[in-house]
Amino acid sequence: MNKSKPSILHLATLFLIGLYFFLCLTHFSFQRPLWNDESCVFLSIQQFSQKEIFTRTMLADQVFPRTYLFFIQSFSTIFNFHPLSLRLPSLICMFIAFFLWLKIAKIVFKSELERFIFVLCWCASIPLVYYSAELKQYSMDLMAGALFLLFLFKQQQWQASEDKKKFGLTLMALPFLGLFSYPALMLSFLPLYNLCLYAKNENKKHFKYVLLYGTSMAIVILISYFFDMRLRPIKTVTDGFGDYFISFASFGEFFKTLGEGVNNLFSRYLAEHPKVLKKFVRSFMTFGLFYMFYAFFKNFKKQRYYLNTLNVLAFAIFLELFMLGALKKYPFTVPRTSLFFSPIVFFLTIKGIGVLKDINKPIYYIINTSFIIFLIALTVGLTNVVLFQYLGGQSALW
Repeated sequence: MNKSKPSILHLATLFLIGLYFFLCLTHFSFQRPLWNDESCVFLSIQQFSQKEIFTRTMLADQVFPRTYLFFIQSFSTIFNFHPLSLRLPSLICMFIAFFLWLKIAKIVFKSELERFIFVLCWCASIPLVYYSAELKQYSMDLMAGALFLLFLFKQQQWQASEDKKKFGLTLMALPFLGLFSYPALMLSFLPLYNLCLYAKNENKKHFKYVLLYGTSMAIVILISYFFDMRLRPIKTVTDGFGDYFISFASFGEFFKTLGEGVNNLFSRYLAEHPKVLKKFVRSFMTFGLFYMFYAFFKNFKKQRYYLNTLNVLAFAIFLELFMLGALKKYPFTVPRTSLFFSPIVFFLTIKGIGVLKDINKPIYYIINTSFIIFLIALTVGLTNVVLFQYLGGQSALW
């Protein structure tokens, strides 16, 4: 039997996947000098012994997961700290993250058009290209986030399966991503919630998995605290990210910081310069913000209160970010520190615009087509910058 030919949309999606890899590799290969934050991280890599990475406060008021920093130091030392060796771990993590998010896209998007737009968002995103080749931990955050989501999607199915050994080993290993990524520490509470709910409602004998996972989490948190978090310079957290926490100084300050934070979280993953682009981005991403609330309250009870789809996980992760921002433990919405949330924003936006299809098809087609054209324009501008300029975290496209 002859296989059906791939559709134009499928071919276009494959082209975009290739384009994203091309943009990242080109950006990586230009060997631009280390910029300010990279140079500050490099000071610790160059001057610390391997033991000191886990026992001293980082130089130049930097924050970086120590286990990941240790790995980068060990690898780049072999190549005499060549810039490419310092940035290669970021590139590899970004490529793995991209593959994992493509796998997630196949799960959450039912139509080829939605998957096409999702991949187009990656090609149109300055941060998702730029941080593929920077001496920072944000591509690792994207990879860790994708691994947690893939586990959460399958958690109940694996827990009910006969392969208990594999499930137990996965539970033991998953929290250790928190030694490589700060957001992974936050995300590690989500499987624990599901485990507790399953043991309570489905099978009380599975409380042993709660203890197993909880023990692994506790070990990771203790290791992270003693060899990383307690060594973080307080000035970097409170002063460096002071504008990105939730303020309770007054009602006005609360709503001001909350509004600015939500705006950053939903509108700063594509392009910001020239400034007119930010208005277009906000107009489209607003659909994602509304869909986050709509999907959660529509599906949470239907899913028997489990966190096992992006429809409910998006809001759960948003709440975690909000609470950590309110406690001043993690910047609420610094675009780079919340980069792992960017594919979720793309998902929410695509789904949010898709809701219009059931309300008014002509309006849906107008907005969805406009979104695609806008993303294509950003992709063309970004490609031009990557090919003929040095790409920065906030480069102007025109």
